[in-house]
Amino acid sequence: MAYSLSRAIINRHLLRILMPTSAQPLIACYHNCQSTKTKQGLLKNKQICVYPRRNVITSETPNPLGEETKENSDNKDKDENEDFDVKTQILDQALEFVEVYGWSREAISNGAEASGYAGVAEGMFRNGGSDLALHFVRKCNAHFEEYLKSESEKLKETDDKPNVTAFLRDAIEFRLRMIIPYIGSWPQAMSLLLHPNIITSSMGELTRMVDDVWYYAGDTSADIKWYAKRGLLAKLYGSMQLVILTDQSPDFRDTWAFLDRRLSDMEKMSEISESIQQGTESIGETLTAGFTVLRNITGFGEQRR
Repeated sequence: MAYSLSRAIINRHLLRILMPTSAQPLIACYHNCQSTKTKQGLLKNKQICVYPRRNVITSETPNPLGEETKENSDNKDKDENEDFDVKTQILDQALEFVEVYGWSREAISNGAEASGYAGVAEGMFRNGGSDLALHFVRKCNAHFEEYLKSESEKLKETDDKPNVTAFLRDAIEFRLRMIIPYIGSWPQAMSLLLHPNIITSSMGELTRMVDDVWYYAGDTSADIKWYAKRGLLAKLYGSMQLVILTDQSPDFRDTWAFLDRRLSDMEKMSEISESIQQGTESIGETLTAGFTVLRNITGFGEQRR
């Protein structure tokens, strides 16, 4: 049922892959040639004028400028949603084959077959294994945000002041444990996430993830600290991935110990930074007060008649 429902979506992508570049404009003709039954039961094709890289205009199109009608726009959105659902289904199934084939087109091809589609449907994914790795990161981050929201609500129910360091520690460990099932092939995934075609998206996912952590931890900073906190956490998460890849201890105990030490260092750095800032403000206030007293004694700056 799923195969027949989405067969048109698969065929559309296969045509783009298999047809030569010179024949690409004809794809529009293939998909827009619709047939309507006449009263005699015969099929009558619409007349199509195909121009490379231009809108396809039919003899039945009411608007000669090619502007989309509401019905056409709704159909386009429906096709895009179905396309997205099919891709998501294939990539979800492909994750089951990563252990055998790595983050590769072979894994995606097997995922397509497991979903009831032809193996060549992997051609729908232009970036191959990079698309699969990015899909995994997005899926993990969505689940991670649900966890953060749940933990934040639990803290709000208690009267005690939340321990931000403990919250960060538990959050990072929870997120790192998501990659443990794929630990053997995770170096490949890390390199694929730096592919030029998707590096913007993968960095965007990292940025949103660390922002979610600080947001649900209760961070309300609105100055340069906002950027500093997220930058430090992103750097910490990146280094923790490298640590866990080389950890051979039971249940990655060395990794969690390393995490505790780094968070302790970050907490000390934060305290030192605040002390320096407060000290600077105190010195400034002292100098200002001293200058005011001196000005009053000497009469400096007063306008004399």
